[in-house]
Amino acid sequence: MNNQKHIAKAVTLLLLIALYGAFARAQAPAQKACVYVNDNLATANTVEGYMAAGTSITHLDPVATGGNGSPSNDHTFFATPLIAIAPGTTHLYASDSGSSDIALFNINSSNCQLTLVADYSSGGSGIFGLGITISRNGKFLYASNGGRSSSIAVLPINSDGSLGNPVQVMSVSAVESDIVITPDSKTMVVTHAGVSQQVAAYMINQSNGTLKLASTVSTMGAADGLAVDSHSKFIYVGNGGDGGAADIQVLELGAGAKLSYVADFVFNGIDNPASIPGSSNCLLLSPNGKFLYFTNQVDANIVTLSVDPASGNLSFSSIVADGESFVDEPSQLAMVPNGSVIFTGDFNSASEAAMGIFRASSNGVLTSLGSFPLIGDSFSTSIAAGVF
Repeated sequence: MNNQKHIAKAVTLLLLIALYGAFARAQAPAQKACVYVNDNLATANTVEGYMAAGTSITHLDPVATGGNGSPSNDHTFFATPLIAIAPGTTHLYASDSGSSDIALFNINSSNCQLTLVADYSSGGSGIFGLGITISRNGKFLYASNGGRSSSIAVLPINSDGSLGNPVQVMSVSAVESDIVITPDSKTMVVTHAGVSQQVAAYMINQSNGTLKLASTVSTMGAADGLAVDSHSKFIYVGNGGDGGAADIQVLELGAGAKLSYVADFVFNGIDNPASIPGSSNCLLLSPNGKFLYFTNQVDANIVTLSVDPASGNLSFSSIVADGESFVDEPSQLAMVPNGSVIFTGDFNSASEAAMGIFRASSNGVLTSLGSFPLIGDSFSTSIAAGVF
């Protein structure tokens, strides 16, 4: 760990000037970005991260979750969200797939340090991935239990961040790969990789948070990561690739949470001028809705797509490396509220896992600010960021 701290310090000094400019634009004076990953360790799981404040960035040592991550460090579902910060709070939640529980941490807003508060049962078995997402009003946590009998549990969040007993545990047809809640807070969208009806929409009861299945739709390829536009109209679905080429599928969400298939944008150099071999498992939409980013695990890069908000159409914009092909595997992304800085998690395949940090220009082009090391045996596919 000391060696990694020295590495992080050296990287910090080299990137000091670049980071200052990026974070100065991203934050008001005295604010800092606190960025965390779920290390997903098979035993004695931990959460670690980095704090970026002013002209410095500091590694945050791993803090135990009190539970166990995936028993096999299974990274099959890159898009499964394993960590989240409740909106407008200093409460961070990290899932423990192996022990099927959810850890609550308090974030110290002055230095980003974490304090473990308690662990809560997820309401099911999450051996294949215990995804978590939080309602926009911060009142409910949804746990997608990707076990042999998959389910979604609805847990109320108390004012102190503690979790109540599940108010609903709903069985689903297959293992969940991603879950998102639309900006209007009315709908939850879930992807199921490898089944016929790969995307499902659930209506959310606004008073008690419970879910009711509204519609399903089949996609052209395996459905993984999700992103929703700011008007809760278009759903973007990433997957493991279409015939060896990266692609994004577009769905429309209508009245009553009715899903409709719109298009499949395949970046194979034929249907679309850009040729991008590999995958598109994890997605992130810019706050202004103009750009959609996805990570490509095969070639270790991040792709920027331009979005037509009226039609949902996508077009290639730019691409940037996030590691070494077939060695680093960037996965989920997080960003500061104004979208000017983006962070990536990394699955540890043939080298040490790392956090990528990128500056995003006004036209969506990303510039790498460096690769920041995480503990060597981590499987940090999931990432969350907050500004305090």
